[in-house]
Amino acid sequence: MILSIAFLGWSLAGQAQQWVDKTYAYDSIMDITYGAAVDFNGVEQSLQLDLYNPICDDPEGISRKPLVIFIHGGGFLAGDKREGTILSLSRAFAKRGYVTASINYRLGMISDDGSWSCNFPEYACMFATDEAEWIRALYRGIQDAKGAIRYLVNRQEEYRIDADHIFLAGESAGGFIALGAALLDMEEEKFAEAFALEAAPPPHANALACGHNQGQTFGDDFIARPDLGSIDGDIEPSELPYTIKGIGNLFGALTADLLENFPQGKPKPVLYQYHQPCDLVVPIDTGEIGQGLNWCFTNGYGCYAVANTPEVYGSRAISELNDEQGYGYVIENDFTNKEFPYSFLFGSGSCYDQVDNPCHAYDNFALRENNLAVFFAQQVDITTICEPDYATGLPTQPLEERVEIYPNPVRDRLSIRNNGPEAIHYQVTDLRGQLITNGSLAGNSSLQIPLGGLAGSLYFVRIYDRGKEILTRKIVTIP
Repeated sequence: MILSIAFLGWSLAGQAQQWVDKTYAYDSIMDITYGAAVDFNGVEQSLQLDLYNPICDDPEGISRKPLVIFIHGGGFLAGDKREGTILSLSRAFAKRGYVTASINYRLGMISDDGSWSCNFPEYACMFATDEAEWIRALYRGIQDAKGAIRYLVNRQEEYRIDADHIFLAGESAGGFIALGAALLDMEEEKFAEAFALEAAPPPHANALACGHNQGQTFGDDFIARPDLGSIDGDIEPSELPYTIKGIGNLFGALTADLLENFPQGKPKPVLYQYHQPCDLVVPIDTGEIGQGLNWCFTNGYGCYAVANTPEVYGSRAISELNDEQGYGYVIENDFTNKEFPYSFLFGSGSCYDQVDNPCHAYDNFALRENNLAVFFAQQVDITTICEPDYATGLPTQPLEERVEIYPNPVRDRLSIRNNGPEAIHYQVTDLRGQLITNGSLAGNSSLQIPLGGLAGSLYFVRIYDRGKEILTRKIVTIP
């Protein structure tokens, strides 16, 4: 089912409109560690998210709020949870009353061992050892997104989240991941490429400068490609139920038909899609990743086409698949009319024009952000926002009275004890502000932080309570 795009321009009344208007201030907690997982080269990687929580002033209102998670793009090779448009979306939806998170996920894939070279930025970085590496990178991102959801659902009391109102949205590679995290919901759907595969040769020297290869160690031995595990991954196991009510696919795609199988008895998420037909990176129809860019490579740059990219269902193909097969998803398509002219130098949308005006991007960010908000607002059944300062109803006492940090000076391990009922967040930094470690500590619990390798200096321990830094301690380490 395709709804009329014109509806997006209408103003909403009453309940839905409150989830469109930007009326709230918000607090933020940066770099919360939500888990760890092994990357494409077998190295364990810590994963972080940023959280934005609206400050509300309705003492009569309920305290539960919808959650929206934004997922950055970058071709599964680059990107960050705080990059421009993701940061803007995160802040904008917090102002609308959503608990908003933006996540980092595992990046990278095994680069090809061919000596690819061309006068185009990071050309060699686009070549994977085979098509499966793209799918495996996507699969790891889906596992991480599912882990981030569970992390937040497990802390729904602390962050005042309504677990029946969860939304996912992503740009480009993040759109692939948002679709997968919402629709890859049965083990039978596990991608064939996510099972164990033959080991791959290490990347060619031309690819070692690529961002995803920075800090990695590659010898002459082949790189193992083990089974990637369950579709859910291992981060934050949980039995708590939650419902994904909506997906925002912002110029992303599906690598397989994940619409067909959906658990009976669960409501299907609705889907908003923004895409431009002239997109050179992710086709709006069925096609290979980068097929438009490959035309530009071979018709102007004098380069080889990028090999080993998978065929995908772009946004329009997803919508057509839903209609043709009668899957019954509610889909809102927000497409532009600009086509790729198959010209290197001439015309709007040509290869040269897209250097400064890429179609794999927003044509009007403010408009598309608002359209996404209007569409999601129709799915929110919460009629009032929240209690002031996300009060949980639990009795609280000053943080200085319920948090213990000891010993000081410290030789090997620093202890933090939380004697209160509510969780806190901690952060340890050096004098330059460089992060040493951070995380969360549940109520009535303690932990120890190893600092033995950091002897002979001064550090800062900062404690955050409901998004607000209200306690800082100087810690001296000694040999």
